[in-house]
Amino acid sequence: MLFATVSVNGQSTGDLAAARRLVGMWRLVDRTVSFADGTSRPDPRTTAYIFYSDTGMTCYIAMDPTRTAWKSETTPTPEEAVASITGLGAYCGTFRVNAKEGAVVHHMEIERIPNLIGRDRKRWFTFQDANHLILKVDPSEFRAPVVERKLLWERVPVRPELAGR
Repeated sequence: MLFATVSVNGQSTGDLAAARRLVGMWRLVDRTVSFADGTSRPDPRTTAYIFYSDTGMTCYIAMDPTRTAWKSETTPTPEEAVASITGLGAYCGTFRVNAKEGAVVHHMEIERIPNLIGRDRKRWFTFQDANHLILKVDPSEFRAPVVERKLLWERVPVRPELAGR
């Protein structure tokens, strides 16, 4: 795909075209972590969604579906509360696209980890087709022995009864 270098509000038309392709709700299909020894494994937080809006906002939420249910729904034990929060990933903020680089940058405005608020988090993207997106986490976020985190997303279709509203 060729990207023009014409600029609109500081973004190339290629950046805008790529951003428009991202817009929508995406459901996680596969999340794989690869290691320096050449092995890889699926990540347990396999239930996840990411949303890119036409307002330039993104939100992400993921959970480990194997988390144990609390004994009391209203008063978790300290151990249950810790397991719940560590089995959850979530953030929201703005996003910008650099199509030439093949990257989307998420700017954290809300984050499960308070230290990350205000930071940018880069994701390398490729589209397999109109309904499948691969995001790779930027290596700056890895700790050895991790060498790659790859997320395969599938576009959530618009419900027919809600289309056109």
